[in-house]
Amino acid sequence: MIAPRQSIFREKALKHYTQGKKKDILPNFSSIPATVFVWALLGSLIMTGLVSWYVQVPVYLPGNGFVLGHLQQALVGNNEISVLAFFPPNELAKLRAGQPVKILIDTNSPQMNGVVAQVLPEATTLATAFKHYGLNLGNVGSQTLQAVALIALSASLSTTLSTGSSVVIEVNTGTESMFSAISGLGN
Repeated sequence: MIAPRQSIFREKALKHYTQGKKKDILPNFSSIPATVFVWALLGSLIMTGLVSWYVQVPVYLPGNGFVLGHLQQALVGNNEISVLAFFPPNELAKLRAGQPVKILIDTNSPQMNGVVAQVLPEATTLATAFKHYGLNLGNVGSQTLQAVALIALSASLSTTLSTGSSVVIEVNTGTESMFSAISGLGN
């Protein structure tokens, strides 16, 4: 007679082993620090998007001009220096009297502030603009149309300006969201 085979493993160990095989084991694709990093990155992207959507930045219209000096008209005050500014003709609708202006002579000079005193109602040539303001500068050959504005500066701020100086002008035409300014989608 053959004796029944005795297992070398204990009954309790076999039971524990078979129960472990029945459990579903899911693979671990990420660690806790990686998950925290991804959520922090997503949160910062959402916050950046919200800030860029709601924060308003100023919009400037660039132009060129030159200093006229003290203009003997009722357009600017007695104690102000005037600057004649030229802009692209398609930007005429953005210009109006009373807008703040930044004026730069060159990169080393300080920025001066002024105000748009007058805007000619339609795009005009340089010769017509000079004639309108009573300036006789000879034959101005350019026949291209320009939007023309007269800028008033306080005489006390404009000690570095001399009549006929060329300047760079930036007119503040309003504000737009930072998102629109960066992407160009709001224009």
